[in-house]
Amino acid sequence: MPDYLRFTIRFLQPLVHGRCDGDEPEWPPSPLRLFQALVAAAAARSNERERIASPVAALRWLQELRSPEIVACAGVASEVPTQFYVPDNTADLLVPSWKRGETDKGPKRTEKVVLPTHLDGKAVHYLFRSSNADPRNVDVLRSAARSITHLGWGIDMVAANADVIPEAEAQQLSGERWQVAQSGGVALRVPKSGTLDDLMRKHEDFLNRLTDEGFKPVPPLREFAVRHYRRSTDPELRPYCVFTILKPDASSNRAFNTARRTRDVAAWIRHAVAEVCQPAGWPDFLAFVHGHGSDGQPNRSENSSHRFQYLPLPTINSHLHRVESIRRVMVVAPPACQDRIDFIRRRLLGHALKWEGNEIGVLNVQLGKDWVRDQYTGAATTWTSVTPVILDGYDDRNAAKTEKLLRKALANAGIIAEIDELDWQPFGFLAGVEPARTFVRPEKLHGTMLHVRLQFKRSIPGPLALGAGRYRGYGLLVKDER
Repeated sequence: MPDYLRFTIRFLQPLVHGRCDGDEPEWPPSPLRLFQALVAAAAARSNERERIASPVAALRWLQELRSPEIVACAGVASEVPTQFYVPDNTADLLVPSWKRGETDKGPKRTEKVVLPTHLDGKAVHYLFRSSNADPRNVDVLRSAARSITHLGWGIDMVAANADVIPEAEAQQLSGERWQVAQSGGVALRVPKSGTLDDLMRKHEDFLNRLTDEGFKPVPPLREFAVRHYRRSTDPELRPYCVFTILKPDASSNRAFNTARRTRDVAAWIRHAVAEVCQPAGWPDFLAFVHGHGSDGQPNRSENSSHRFQYLPLPTINSHLHRVESIRRVMVVAPPACQDRIDFIRRRLLGHALKWEGNEIGVLNVQLGKDWVRDQYTGAATTWTSVTPVILDGYDDRNAAKTEKLLRKALANAGIIAEIDELDWQPFGFLAGVEPARTFVRPEKLHGTMLHVRLQFKRSIPGPLALGAGRYRGYGLLVKDER
């Protein structure tokens, strides 16, 4: 079994202030943040204030390792902003002023409003897979880790250590496990080949920022990579594309009644996808596009996950928070099938929707910002159905049986996050959502139809659809942030 080089960071207070791109709270702290702290601590420990030399070999070895797994205590961003006043970069101009005798001048302070991250614990572990690590490199990195005083802002004080542990011990560490994913999760910066040299360049530029010609701005760090990290308990994100439905002459959008036309719109888009995909010769064409087995019969809902989902999107009125007519449609693929989404996005642009020989509309790719799309694809703790969930069976109006069937539907849809509240009823929870009984039922799906509201213990991303009709637009969930 492989060994792991473990860096353990323990925060000395129950909140941190590190931020990522866009000034959003960053949790867990990025591997690049750890690497920068190690470089600074190694330089200070060896008293190499201008040019780091003795720890370079160990740091170069570390930056070449594969991005680490992170095991961290839970962190929740505060909903209450905290205001700080910090010296801005014009403090560099104070020394010349003081030399001129203008001692009454002080550093200007800039207002910063941040959302601290509150911690449910103290420790963050970074696990680098490192079989047969050179003990000399490990000793250098251990000494550097023990010299780290903070991670992120100067007020985020920490105690740190490094050691080598076997895989069995690594698997027993407590906390949320963050692993590199193809997409979704959070984007974190990680070191790569060249990061150390760029950090040394940046430090040298900082030392030489004041010249006879004036102040020279320090260019930012350029040599790093970005990896998406996802908790092992998070659902895998499904790639998707969204199309608006235009009138046949493309003069404006076309709208369809949600209760009466969800089934039809899903069928029309599936027919259009089949038209563009069949010539491609996919060996799994029947299963992936139509959800049929090799015998042509529909797959059971619990065995049909490797296929497209066709989800008509009812418009969400942003002012009234009211569910209205269908003007968009989303095609969703299984995780790791981004190439197939890209394929149909290119080929369905401008494609005519046809049914029984009649042209119904034209598809246009929805690009750029779209508030309605974000209500289905963003992250939230509470999700509510806009089309009814079709259970894989009848609940016989028995609450215990209903809950059992709903939890089965969640499992079949790959939604494994912990639920705080699970509620259901025959009527819609949101304004504009019609009762379940008014929806035209898809053919051959005969289970109980009902509306649901799910409240998860933590925020999870969309798109989400569950139940036996989740591939045909039923059981579609929208964020409910009222």
